[in-house]
Amino acid sequence: MSTETKNNEDKKPAPFKTLNGLALKNAAPDKIPSLVDGLLLQVGTSMLVAKPKTGKSSLAMQLAVSVAEGRDFLGKRVDYPGDVLYLMLEGPLGVVQQNLKKLGYTETQGTIHVVHEQMPYRGTEGLERLDATIRSLPKLRLVIVDPAPKLLRLIDSFDPGEVGVAIERLEQIAKNHKLHLMFLVHAKKKESDDAGDAAMGSTSFRGGTDTNIFMVKSGTQRILSTEQRWGVALEPTLLAFDAETNSMHLGVTVEAEEEARHEGKERLTVKRIEQELWDALSAEENPTQGELLKAVTGKNLTKLRVLEQMVSSGRIVAERDGPAKRYRAVEIPNEMKEAA
Repeated sequence: MSTETKNNEDKKPAPFKTLNGLALKNAAPDKIPSLVDGLLLQVGTSMLVAKPKTGKSSLAMQLAVSVAEGRDFLGKRVDYPGDVLYLMLEGPLGVVQQNLKKLGYTETQGTIHVVHEQMPYRGTEGLERLDATIRSLPKLRLVIVDPAPKLLRLIDSFDPGEVGVAIERLEQIAKNHKLHLMFLVHAKKKESDDAGDAAMGSTSFRGGTDTNIFMVKSGTQRILSTEQRWGVALEPTLLAFDAETNSMHLGVTVEAEEEARHEGKERLTVKRIEQELWDALSAEENPTQGELLKAVTGKNLTKLRVLEQMVSSGRIVAERDGPAKRYRAVEIPNEMKEAA
């Protein structure tokens, strides 16, 4: 056997390490350990996406204080309170100071360590320094990178290969140090129907995480939704903002608010049509159905439905007059008389 042949055999690739499926199943915990119950894994990665000036940094700081203080975050229990490392890579330090003050941070259970400096121009160096910083802070439960591009220094954030490798490195840091790592990313200017496409750059940002949190602004309201590798995703939900404590809280879902608005609008429409029907009955004696409908504004189907409901409730009597149907009021309610 030649030396070259022997060297080629020595260079054969080693097989991947495999794990036994049954052993994995038997060792599986009843519940995956969470940093924030039902939202963030104890050991994992997440992405928070929103357009600039929407409030994502404020929400991230609220999370940091919740973990350090052992408070609920967005109504969800913090299971593993402790130290937090916050890389604030844009904006003035005074914003962090004011947020910590308003949020009532006391350092009772954990310490928030803030990094506020320019990152190295090489992403690999930035990640190495992040790893070294985490090693120097052994009690960390959470790391927040705000925003990620200023640490990663990607040449092309739309290159799925480059983005995928960078996110994989963040994931490895989280696993090696047994903590949760959240990074913030700006959203694109143009919104799409799929909130998951909001992150500025490759979809590899979205695919490489355990939880993605999306915040959008609609008028004066802010809406939060999530997609998750595990657990139940949060459907678009309104965020209520408390200016005094600078904190946000989950409100009703967007769907529930739209339904309530629709029901409220429908109630007002029904009330208006009822009033116009009473007015028409007062103005003309025993009008026909056609005369009543003509005197009332709105869609015919809605007017007919309201008229039938008033007949069914006994407030109006319908009587046959040959082929026609005539109506008369039994008694006009007092509130209707007052309104008239």
